[in-house]
Amino acid sequence: MGIHPAALLVLYGGVALAPLAIAALTDPRENDFLAELGIGLGLMAYAMLLMQLVSSGRFEQLSGRVGIDRMMRFHQLTARLLAVLVILHPLAPRIPTSMDMLSMTPQAVAIMFGAPHMRSGVVAGAILLTVVLMAIFRHHLPLRYEAWRATHVLGALVVAAGGAHHTFTVGSYSGQSALFWFWCALLVVAITSFLFVYFVRPWLLWRMGYRVVANRVLAPGIRELTIEPGSGRGIRFEPGQFAWLNTWPLPLLDHPFSICSAPAELPRVRMLIKARGDFSANLERLVPGTPVRLDAPHGHFGLHAGRGDSVYLIAGGIGISPVMGVLRHLHATRDRRPISLLYGARNREQLVYADEISAIAAEINLETRFFLDEPPPGWSGGVGPITEQSVRAGLPGAPQSCLCLICGPTPLMLTVERYLLAAGVPSRQIVYERFEYD
Repeated sequence: MGIHPAALLVLYGGVALAPLAIAALTDPRENDFLAELGIGLGLMAYAMLLMQLVSSGRFEQLSGRVGIDRMMRFHQLTARLLAVLVILHPLAPRIPTSMDMLSMTPQAVAIMFGAPHMRSGVVAGAILLTVVLMAIFRHHLPLRYEAWRATHVLGALVVAAGGAHHTFTVGSYSGQSALFWFWCALLVVAITSFLFVYFVRPWLLWRMGYRVVANRVLAPGIRELTIEPGSGRGIRFEPGQFAWLNTWPLPLLDHPFSICSAPAELPRVRMLIKARGDFSANLERLVPGTPVRLDAPHGHFGLHAGRGDSVYLIAGGIGISPVMGVLRHLHATRDRRPISLLYGARNREQLVYADEISAIAAEINLETRFFLDEPPPGWSGGVGPITEQSVRAGLPGAPQSCLCLICGPTPLMLTVERYLLAAGVPSRQIVYERFEYD
């Protein structure tokens, strides 16, 4: 049973507003409105900050039901709201209410920020704003992904620690028993979440003893990595999900890759990887026998995300990886539903698994359409980009009951979604996951 995003929003909002309600019920005061506004914004900001450690997308119990794309977008947007609250928290009480106060406001703000007892809050706020801005402009920074991720996670920890010191030493309400214990409980949840994600779970997964079985090149810049555990069946996953792969027994160095194999192939797991950065480009050094760590399953993409009398698979480029996992599962289970595959690539070399797909089509009710942006002489398939007409023509059944799974570059997914909606496919029947927003 999936968790509706609205339920997550209500839960998040309830926790964010809880310290305000506790303060109002246990220690009602009649202070200046602007002073109380500033305090209230600070209480909300710290509650949201601690919840950011839980909404990181690494908990399958949440992201696997809501969708990791929604979870990560929620994490991004709430971080920006949190940054705004942190800015307004100290400034709200000093909003000038008269012309005489206007000239004194800059001096009052400077004195406040320079006060020794405010130092932990000022430092925490400055680091928080830096972390948020670095996340927004990550692709424009001269930092490797691993370095950015380390600064993001460790920066959040420093902010949480500085915020705790500021809350307990300066907060005028947090000394009260009820609110004090609320903060303690929320801190325990946040710290436990962090330790589990970055230390406990990695250690448990490393003990599975995963090793590389095969590492073969399928096309220029594209390789298929096959791994298996030292003993047992290892992880469980639904076709279409992804895993975090790490070649070191250390946190913050793993990267997400879609699983292209079917559950029937367990304990072996296959991943299709395109060389994009330093990590993926260096995977060629993983010879058979190399130990790796696998954190899985993750993701909402796949047949488990919805139901349909027919299945429509649409893949662009490396997006064939999770789609291939779904197709292999449909083949392994001899699914009788009408299935259609639209698969586009830059050139014939990049059209990986084409022969296997054709072989699968001969054994199940699968119709395939291949598209190339740079077709070779004599190419009999489609020529890209994928058009609305080709998307409509590929529907394997009634639009209202067709489960459509899309994976590829974000512009392709958004465009195909628009085509499918125009063709009459309900939005609940269209499944894809986005990992980039800014």
